[in-house]
Amino acid sequence: MLIKSKIVMKKFTLKSLLIIAFAIVPMTIFAQEKEEINPYNYFFVGIEGGATQLFGDNQPFKMDQTSWDANLHFGYVFKNQAYFYGNVGYADLKGKYDKFFTIDEANLYQASINVGYDVLQLFKLNPHRLLGIVPHAGWGVINHKATIKYEDGTIVKNGYKDGNPGKGIDSRRNVFQTPLGINFIFNFTKHFQANIDVVAVQTATNGLDARQSGKHDDWYSYANIGLSYKFGNKEHKPCPECEPAAPDCDACADAIRQAVKDAVDEALKNQQPCEEPAKAEAAATEAEAAAAVPFKNIDLDLTFKSGSAEVEDSEANREEIKEISDDIDAGMQFSTVKVEGYASPEGNDKQNQQLSQDRADATVAYIQNNLGDKVKDVEFESEGMGSDWDGFFKALKNSNISNKAEIEKSIRTAEDPTVKLNELRKQYTELESLLKTLRRTKVSYIE
Repeated sequence: MLIKSKIVMKKFTLKSLLIIAFAIVPMTIFAQEKEEINPYNYFFVGIEGGATQLFGDNQPFKMDQTSWDANLHFGYVFKNQAYFYGNVGYADLKGKYDKFFTIDEANLYQASINVGYDVLQLFKLNPHRLLGIVPHAGWGVINHKATIKYEDGTIVKNGYKDGNPGKGIDSRRNVFQTPLGINFIFNFTKHFQANIDVVAVQTATNGLDARQSGKHDDWYSYANIGLSYKFGNKEHKPCPECEPAAPDCDACADAIRQAVKDAVDEALKNQQPCEEPAKAEAAATEAEAAAAVPFKNIDLDLTFKSGSAEVEDSEANREEIKEISDDIDAGMQFSTVKVEGYASPEGNDKQNQQLSQDRADATVAYIQNNLGDKVKDVEFESEGMGSDWDGFFKALKNSNISNKAEIEKSIRTAEDPTVKLNELRKQYTELESLLKTLRRTKVSYIE
């Protein structure tokens, strides 16, 4: 009897899982094409409800009626992978054993603690995944009672004051439970997720149906649909001074120089009187050297066509070169000029690296051709800096483009930022004007 009952239960559970899987797979494919919006860590609280079915220790093993249940759940998810949560609720059970007995009343209160893991993360770790498939297991207690009525009119009770009372709520019987199940989760916004949970629960009693045969423990199962609210999201926050912090970020450089200066000033202030004045003077000189800025940077707005390294011979470009000429005429002394070339990031990185180097070389030649003898003793260094993502995000932040925060987030979290940028260019035509400003070179004087 036990073997047959387990087979029936497995068929019921497998059928339910297959129906849910076929229903949710198309939604899974669609969801993964959407913008990635999930946070890494979060708390959640929610409610779910659905259908229950009793698996007693009588023939037939599966009762022929379904009923309902409702649960509250609350917990924590770590990096959209590990689930830790509690579950409390109520379940009603129905059924009958033809020509033998009928369940007049059977219900229970339940509470459990559970752990689960999103198995999709084992195939490809993606904390922003919209779909989760989470097998889970738990342990807890139930307070249950049941009344059955036999064909001959006999009534048997379990968990009542006047029938096999227990120590639970309103004389219910207390027993342990072990829930095992699989939860299909869909994160459709940053703060809300839906789920379909299929669970089989083994109990430490054979009296869920009030007939205690003593042969084996009773089971019950439920298939629920739920909704949860997510909060307490923990996301990485970029440096507020830099978007992101570039090697030549002025705010970061100033902060470093100020920290060095403050440290040296503090050391000088705490010096003992017996120290030689020469040492103090040397320390001051060292501090001044550390705080010195060896570069003067000029962003040249030289015009480059998209995908081209040829400097256009225009009046606007000649005005840019005139700034260097004016610096020389004003008496600025330098022995080396470093030119850095940049490319707007809509192209692939390998091509942009070469393009930015070609633009740097072209700028050197353009300066030499226009300034002639003024730079004959100056050494030039050129370097290609590749795709100018830092410049793009800075320009986007300072622009008047609508939804610029969402645009930035979708690019930063995309698997291929370049592909995402080119998709958004079709939707936001204003991005083209930003990209044009990134086809540039930067000149630094080294004294």
